[in-house]
Amino acid sequence: MANALGIAAVTAVLKDLLNDGLINRNIDALFSFQVTAQPPDRIAATNGQDINRLNLFLYRVTPNTGWTNERYPSRSNSGVRISNPYLALDLHYILSAFATEDLNAEILLGYGMQVLHETPVLDRDSIRQSLGAGSPLTGGILPPAFQQLSPAELADQVEQIKITPNSVNLDDLSKIWTALNTPLRMSSLYLATVVLIESETSTRSALPVLNRGLFVRQLQRPRIARLLSQGPADLEPSVSRYAVHGDDLILEGSGLRGEVTVIGIGALEAAPTEISDRRIRVAIPAGQHPGITGVEVIHRINKLPPSTEQMPGELSNLFAFLLHPSFAAVDPLELIGPALEDINQPAGPVRGIVRVRFAHNVGGQQRVEILLNELAPPTTRTAFAYTFRGSPLPDPPPLEVTERDIEIRQVEQQTYLIRVRVDGAESALEMSANAFSGPAIAIQP
Repeated sequence: MANALGIAAVTAVLKDLLNDGLINRNIDALFSFQVTAQPPDRIAATNGQDINRLNLFLYRVTPNTGWTNERYPSRSNSGVRISNPYLALDLHYILSAFATEDLNAEILLGYGMQVLHETPVLDRDSIRQSLGAGSPLTGGILPPAFQQLSPAELADQVEQIKITPNSVNLDDLSKIWTALNTPLRMSSLYLATVVLIESETSTRSALPVLNRGLFVRQLQRPRIARLLSQGPADLEPSVSRYAVHGDDLILEGSGLRGEVTVIGIGALEAAPTEISDRRIRVAIPAGQHPGITGVEVIHRINKLPPSTEQMPGELSNLFAFLLHPSFAAVDPLELIGPALEDINQPAGPVRGIVRVRFAHNVGGQQRVEILLNELAPPTTRTAFAYTFRGSPLPDPPPLEVTERDIEIRQVEQQTYLIRVRVDGAESALEMSANAFSGPAIAIQP
């Protein structure tokens, strides 16, 4: 592959090709001339020296669309370099003639165009000969770290360089000469394609495949259509039942059973206890935090022996449900601290701290609130109701907690139904005689 000298190497080869072609056709017997590779404005400035010139100028470099995406991507998802993609370039040249006498410019341009017409491809031997020993283009013109580069590496690239005429209209040609800031000269445009510049930076290579195996599996997309929950004492699952820790989730749908099936609940995974194509039963993991939770069916595929690994298969749709919090079974609530705002008014509102103990873990950054509703209000007034948010935890908060202290303020001394709300999911209330009966807390000093 070509290196960083590739662009200059192509120009040097073309210049040498034009010079040899004109000499071989005895143009030097008619008049003296030079073949140069300079900007046209610089030549115009020195044209007073009465020198006939055939000038080759690289005025544009564009990416080659055919090779641009070869060997991509060049880096892995972790940023490690895994390949050296080609820098594929097309070189646009303008061949122009400058003369001191009539017709000399036409002669130079005509012979130059004939040389390029008869050399549509730069063969490898010509490149090596032009850029070999004695060539003005060497790695010595580069910084010390790059002086070992050889322009002759251009001859070893995969695709040989082709030279083709590049026709443009008069308007585009005039724009080129206007940009060159010099009067229009007799000229012709050429395209050299393609220069493949490749870095020699070390890349990370993968080990060869240890074992090869081919197997075919028919994948089916699982779909969850309905989710139900069932508690230990329930005879049948229900759609409307509050899902809490200790319950089973029942997933109904199609294509649920795979070669290896696991259930993703939040960030955790659980193995189903019952499974068929249309129905799956799975226990809610004890470590799952309450709140809005997603459940999905995950299919995996066993690799061929002797491998014990599994490959990812299909995923179902994500089905959201509320996992409701629940209190610990023993002594869930406490009233802590001085209960009276004013000791002279024993029947007045109280202020204190309610400690809520959960039957499961709660995330340290989850929003926790308690909701108080008067249990048996008289008919002569509106029932008391309060909502209080949990006290801030230390910074940084723990990952998980099993209890939270919640300050209550200006609460009338009554017996209240109490619920806890975690990230929008509320705990369930107990029923008795078709009315709410608990859990309850007596707010009093």
